[in-house]
Amino acid sequence: MSYRTIAASIYGDGRPNRIFDAIVKMRTNIDQRLASGAVTQETLDTLHKSLDMDVLEYCKFQETLGANETMTPEEAQFIYALLGNIPDTFNAQPLEVKCILTQVFKELLERKMARRAG
Repeated sequence: MSYRTIAASIYGDGRPNRIFDAIVKMRTNIDQRLASGAVTQETLDTLHKSLDMDVLEYCKFQETLGANETMTPEEAQFIYALLGNIPDTFNAQPLEVKCILTQVFKELLERKMARRAG
């Protein structure tokens, strides 16, 4: 299921969330870089594969997402839907989705570590 379809099922005709907006912006950026020759499709394919999650990363993302206090419930629901029930669902997402969700995961982990340190 595409991220646009998932967003429509959560938000109906309402405005999508920050995560959706970031994904759309990333897709535009990827398309522009590909069109300008700044990146090749081969490089994008390699990046796509390198962002695959294994089971441990997948479970840690879900755990970290559940404990966050910075997202709306709708944003968290959107991310959970994009992650799916198994890592293969995330791994099959388009590059723009994997890039943004990986960034979200990184930011959540950084906040968690900062709370523990402080």
